[in-house]
Amino acid sequence: MLHAARARLERRPTNTSRRRLGEFAKEAAGVGTGPHFRVLDVGAGHGPYRPFFQHVQYESADVQDNGVVDHVCDIHQLPMADNTYDLVFCSQTLEHVRRPARAMREIGRVLKPGGEAWLSAPLVFQEHLGPSDYFRFTRFAWRYLARQAGLDVVSIQRLEGDCGVAAYHLEVATKAMPARQHLRRWIVLAMARSLARQELSNAQPGARGLVKNYRVRLRKPQAASQGAPPQGIAEEAVRARASSA
Repeated sequence: MLHAARARLERRPTNTSRRRLGEFAKEAAGVGTGPHFRVLDVGAGHGPYRPFFQHVQYESADVQDNGVVDHVCDIHQLPMADNTYDLVFCSQTLEHVRRPARAMREIGRVLKPGGEAWLSAPLVFQEHLGPSDYFRFTRFAWRYLARQAGLDVVSIQRLEGDCGVAAYHLEVATKAMPARQHLRRWIVLAMARSLARQELSNAQPGARGLVKNYRVRLRKPQAASQGAPPQGIAEEAVRARASSA
């Protein structure tokens, strides 16, 4: 009986990020309507969020040709023309990009003036998909990258609340426990599942607390100048000229 209870417990999800990322994608899909509203999903993989965007013109891009992606390309050098998309969606991808500032500039370049980028990436998460796991992003990093790309920050929010973050850490801890500590592991896992249920019963996390992932919304200014470098790059160029004078 105890074995059966433990088996049921281990099947219950504790990674609330997947649920929250799905909600984030649905929100992004609600930004526009109609066949002329163009969406690019960068780092789309096998396209788990494609069904949310059936009411608009959705295109996917990924560095790997998996047979379902629309564009096989490098995020550092997207093949699309300037000012092409009304929305760029990029979820849990930038941590695997060697030059995230350049990738963000490419996202900004292909956005139409007034278009939006909806992005997410981890701040605290175990290493994964190595060896191409390079970065974690604070809210200050997001603001810096937005400035480098010439994009305005609409919002930077926690993806999960404290209960979701705690559930993740407790589950990770159970994997490090010796096999002989099965009762302790079972108790900690039960706590993780309980916290995960609490997380998913809440509507949205508050503004303050522990952070596992950030969800970010950026907007390209309506008056974005064609060919003008983003503000951050222009400032760096001025400093470089001054130091060499």
